[in-house]
Amino acid sequence: MIHHYKLILEYKGTRYLGWQIQPESAGATVQGELNRALRVISKSQEVRSLGAGRTDAGVHALGQVAKVGIPLEIAPENLVRALNVNLPDDIRILSAEKSDAEFFPTVHAQSKEYHYRFTCTRTFTAFQNDLITNHPFELDIEKMRAACKILIGSHDFTNFYCEGTEVASNIREIYECEILEVAQNDWMLPSHYVLRIIGNGFLKQMVRLLMGALWNIGRGKITLEDLKSALGPEKVRRLGPVAPPNGLYMVRVNY
Repeated sequence: MIHHYKLILEYKGTRYLGWQIQPESAGATVQGELNRALRVISKSQEVRSLGAGRTDAGVHALGQVAKVGIPLEIAPENLVRALNVNLPDDIRILSAEKSDAEFFPTVHAQSKEYHYRFTCTRTFTAFQNDLITNHPFELDIEKMRAACKILIGSHDFTNFYCEGTEVASNIREIYECEILEVAQNDWMLPSHYVLRIIGNGFLKQMVRLLMGALWNIGRGKITLEDLKSALGPEKVRRLGPVAPPNGLYMVRVNY
């Protein structure tokens, strides 16, 4: 009999090819490591896992949600301990609770929150590279904040995703979007900016493409009108680069 559990986990994605399990020859993934730990704990090959989002290679998570199924009944707090003993140090299970077969982390999610952390200095610090992207150009943050307001609402994001995964629609609703400033950490992280965005769902590399467009707005390479014109089904020239993965965090999934 398969027993189902809902997990919340965090991970530093630097050395992984993303969440989604890949052929063994391709390299390590977060889901692959989780499945391996589940097989050890349950002493069975019959394990299942499903995440709320397929984070890309190098992307981090503070609140990824996964449903797992194993042929073992175990107290949730014991499952957390057992998984953390058997997982690499850059993947941690934060909590677990019993679930049922009808729960789907993807379908039942009401909203997701992502953060993109970046600096804009000539030289990045010795400690930030895995965790915060440096975009070494002078940026007009206020103009970027004005652009964030344009993104709020329901839009067709055809021009802000990388094709490869079939989706029923490119329309997504953004509930909140803003750029925050974070003061320098007393220990080692520098002062930096955070793009905070919450929506009912996100297309592949959508947040990273939006970040790239916002950078170009901040540099004066494109206008707010360019951004407005790109929010529709008609394909236009790409408004910015795909921002590097190391600044992106999946923060939480709301149900």
